[in-house]
Amino acid sequence: MLSRYYTYSQFEDHLRSLIKTFTPVPLHEMEIGKSVLNKSIYGIRIGEGKTKVLAWSQMHGNESTTTRAICDLLELENMDSLLKDIELYIIPVLNPDGAENWTRVNVNNIDLNRDSISLSQPESLVLHRIFEEFQPDYCFNLHGQRTIYGSQDGSVPAQISFLAPAGDLNKEVTDARLRSMNVINEMYQYLKNDVSGIIGRYNDDFNINCVGDFMMSKEVPTVLFEAGHAGDDYSRNEVTEIMIKAIRIALKSVNIEKSDKELILSNYLKIPQMSTCYTDILIKNYSSAAGKQSLCIQYHEQIEDEVLYFVPILVGVNRSDVLNGHRVVDLNKVANFKNDIVIDSNLQISSTSLNIKIFAN
Repeated sequence: MLSRYYTYSQFEDHLRSLIKTFTPVPLHEMEIGKSVLNKSIYGIRIGEGKTKVLAWSQMHGNESTTTRAICDLLELENMDSLLKDIELYIIPVLNPDGAENWTRVNVNNIDLNRDSISLSQPESLVLHRIFEEFQPDYCFNLHGQRTIYGSQDGSVPAQISFLAPAGDLNKEVTDARLRSMNVINEMYQYLKNDVSGIIGRYNDDFNINCVGDFMMSKEVPTVLFEAGHAGDDYSRNEVTEIMIKAIRIALKSVNIEKSDKELILSNYLKIPQMSTCYTDILIKNYSSAAGKQSLCIQYHEQIEDEVLYFVPILVGVNRSDVLNGHRVVDLNKVANFKNDIVIDSNLQISSTSLNIKIFAN
């Protein structure tokens, strides 16, 4: 398995080895476009079934979990049977420059997931062209989410999330949306007991500039996948395994027909909606001149010498919107706390006795 961060050349080497296992087509024949910095963007087309599925990952460069899941999925021994009724077109990394630099945006500082109408970037044009040429029956929009998401009451984190995006401002439940909801319902039923926390449902406010919303507006069933976080899974290895299962279930589900539209919608709406209520570390009862305070700490991810580092940053004090943390420290209950919390001018925070420090993945 690829690590959470990899250079683009490491990804290309990994892809070369994968292609040898499932297709005789050489890698150079799979190039479908170039990034701003002239890195190759690859497409993999496998299966000969009647239902066509287009999946793309890492349009946000710092969201690598679903790319790792796709690569591992392609190594499964039963891929032939999984693709018996499907033709699958995969773009494993849409944003090579962002992937290399570990940034959400591309090298021109453009969020590719807000570029579906302007099509101002070469990476956006690649996806749009493949969408038009391939004419998919389903689209899988594969992402990773930050550590800030949890249940609305803040009791549990959201380790994986889905959305059947709206295709218009009125959020009409069209046939395309119902088909997407049906796929999500299947994943939820099979995975709800496998997660540490909840499977969440994203807000469906419509934005035509978002790629998934645009494709749904074209009446192509589109499913948003979001690999999230729970516990200490900063390597995202645990959620990668869950995402492999999710994509397998989704591929099996695209040909499942269900006629009870009200039941599909009802089951979809039972999936818990998320809120942005989590932080990485929540310190309670910190004594200061202002009295007892709660400190909210979020890890900033940065690349140095091809290593991904997590830097603890103070992002708020007594924030009412933060209900929980992936790690909660109540200083009233910590016997060995040495009052050694240090906050520098950049709001980087550290404490030896609480083991709050920069770490590498």
